[in-house]
Amino acid sequence: MKPSSTPPQIPPIKTQHQNNDDPRISPEMRKAAEGLEAQFTSMMMDAMKKTQGEPNEFSLHNSASDIYQGMLDQEYADISAKGNSLGLSQQIIDYWLRSQPQPKYNNNRSQGTGGTHED
Repeated sequence: MKPSSTPPQIPPIKTQHQNNDDPRISPEMRKAAEGLEAQFTSMMMDAMKKTQGEPNEFSLHNSASDIYQGMLDQEYADISAKGNSLGLSQQIIDYWLRSQPQPKYNNNRSQGTGGTHED
């Protein structure tokens, strides 16, 4: 038998508010969370590249290749964030939803102490 040439796909991480039907998750919120994930991924890739040794005389390292590599890394980070491969954007959205104030009930009630002798 011939081995499959496509690598196995890792399923995306499912979190509490994964569904896109949640009315509390606006497209702007999702875009902002994906932007934060892309920024984190880009910074992580930068840190990993700094662990590599200095370029030697045989490497094709110059300012143009640095610019190209930076743009390529940013594109990889954007694709990773949109694909929810790390799951950070969904965790950011979950955090934002948990940090929103809960709706208060009986909004029309007076703000008194609840006692019987209020003026």
